Amino acid sequence: MKYDVVVIGAGPAGSTAAYTLARGGARVLLVDFKREVGTPVQCAEFVPSQLAHRFPEFFTEETVVQRVRDMVHLTPWGEVVKMPSEGFMLRRDSFDRLIANLAVREGAELLLRTLFLGFEDGKLWLEKVDTRERFSVNADLVIGADGPRSRVARLTGDHTRSFLTTAQVTVPLREKLEDLVIYFRDYIPGGYGWVFPKGGLANVGVGVDPDFGVNVTKVLERFIGEVISDGWVLGNVVSRTGGWIPAEGVKDPVRDNVLMVGDAGGFCHPITGGGIASAVMTGSMAGEAVLEGSPGDYRDEALDTFGETLGRAVRKRIKYMKSWENLEFIIPRTWIAFEEYWKEE
Repeated sequence: MKYDVVVIGAGPAGSTAAYTLARGGARVLLVDFKREVGTPVQCAEFVPSQLAHRFPEFFTEETVVQRVRDMVHLTPWGEVVKMPSEGFMLRRDSFDRLIANLAVREGAELLLRTLFLGFEDGKLWLEKVDTRERFSVNADLVIGADGPRSRVARLTGDHTRSFLTTAQVTVPLREKLEDLVIYFRDYIPGGYGWVFPKGGLANVGVGVDPDFGVNVTKVLERFIGEVISDGWVLGNVVSRTGGWIPAEGVKDPVRDNVLMVGDAGGFCHPITGGGIASAVMTGSMAGEAVLEGSPGDYRDEALDTFGETLGRAVRKRIKYMKSWENLEFIIPRTWIAFEEYWKEE
C-alpha cells in the first residue's frame, strides 16, 4: 500500500489538502478516527467572505446557513464597538463532509474509524478502531491535520502545549440576527462570549484561558443567562459542544517529509479563536507545494501569510491577557476592532 501522500485528519485542513493533491493527480490516502467526517461540530462556525472567493465550490446551499454583516462588541464599560465582518455562518458538519467528498471524487482514498499510531521503519502505522487491526502504509510525504492535540506534531517535533477551552450551546434566537455579537466580561477570563446567528438558531458560547482555574461549563451557564436576559435568545438548548483552541501560534510547518496544517500546526488565532479559514488555506498551500515538487516551500508561504498575524496575537496574549483585572485597558490592546491593538505589542 504505497501512496504519494498520507493525510492524517479529515477536517477542513486535511480534506482541502487531499482534495488539492488528488485533483493534481497525486495518490492520496485521507485518514480520520471519526465514524463520520464533520461530527461532532466543535466550533462557532463562522468564516470570512474572502474564503468563498478562493474556494467557491465549498460554499453551497448545503454548507451555508446565512450571511453575516458586522461584528458587534459589547464591553463591560458600556462602549459598543462595531466593525465590518462580512462572512458566512456554516453548517460545519456539512462543510467538512463536502470537502472530504470532493477529495474522494477526485480520487483520494478515505479511511474512517482509523487511528494514526506513529512511524516505524519508514512506514506509517494505523489501526482500525472497531477491530483493533493494525497495519502499515508507505508514503513519500505525510500531512499532519489531526487537530489541536496533534499526534503527528508530538511525534515529529514542537507541538502546542497551551490551549484555550471552549463550551457552546445552540439555542433558538428570539428574532432574526444579521450580526455576530461578542461579549467581554470579567467572568470570562482570558477570552470572550459570543452569539453567532444560524438562521432561526444561534451558537452561544464562551472561550476561556484554563490557567485562571475557572469551570468553562459554569461560565457558559452564566453567559447563557445574560444573553437570555438581554433578549437575544431563548433557553431551549438544541445541542452542546466544546473544544480546544491552540494558544501558542504557529509551530514549524515542515519537518523532513511531514507538513503541518490547520490547528495541528498552530494555525489558529490565539485570541479570536478563528481557525477554519487558515485551516483551508494551509491545506491548499501544502497540497500545491507538494504538487509543484517543492514541499519545503510550504514553510515560507505559510509563515509569510500567517506568521506575523498569529505571532502578534500570541505576544499580546502573553503580555496582556494573562491578567484580567482592568478590562478597559486590556481589551482594546488585544482585540482587532480597537485602534490600540495595532499600536503596541
